[in-house]
Amino acid sequence: MSQAKVDKYKEYKKNRKKIIAKEKRNEKLSAALVVGLIVVVALAVILSISKSVSNRVQSAKEALPKYDYVAEEFILGDYANIMKAEAEPTE
Repeated sequence: MSQAKVDKYKEYKKNRKKIIAKEKRNEKLSAALVVGLIVVVALAVILSISKSVSNRVQSAKEALPKYDYVAEEFILGDYANIMKAEAEPTE
């Protein structure tokens, strides 16, 4: 081995704990970033789907006919004079 390689190996061996700790920290950081990215993408997909469903429901509600009448308006005219007959006393 050349002297440069020997010196490099001795330096690595001397700082091995720090180097290994730094590598572990970098691995954990990269794993956390990946998990964070997955969560953000999943939230974006879920929000997109929910917005799409909401828009479809809203458009379906708007497509329904709109009735602006009250239940009292359903009373039909007394064409057979039934109401009059009930209102007049019978003797």
